[in-house]
Amino acid sequence: MFSMLKFLITFCVSFLLLSIPVQKKPLFYYLNKWAKPITDEVFMGSRDVLIDGVKKSKNFSQKLFNNTVPQQDEISLQNSSIDKKEMLKSIEHDHGEQYTAEERDMLKKILLQKE
Repeated sequence: MFSMLKFLITFCVSFLLLSIPVQKKPLFYYLNKWAKPITDEVFMGSRDVLIDGVKKSKNFSQKLFNNTVPQQDEISLQNSSIDKKEMLKSIEHDHGEQYTAEERDMLKKILLQKE
């Protein structure tokens, strides 16, 4: 609380000092004229750093998001050691003992996939 009060008093005193008229213009006008080349350089540098930071964070967030999307799993049936026809027969003749209807359909789709 004390630091806030101290800041407020310092700000008001600074404002009053910079508002003192010198040759019908406030003192701030002359100080600004003198400091303008330096402040322009500081603001341009800050702008460049800010824009660069935004671009880097955008690229980082895109990479982060792209890494969260799961990749499609594929089964290579080319190297499969089972006989497809034999497996299809065993799936079709399974009378609900081992697989549910959904599981049976999924297995058929997998086995009938093109290599």
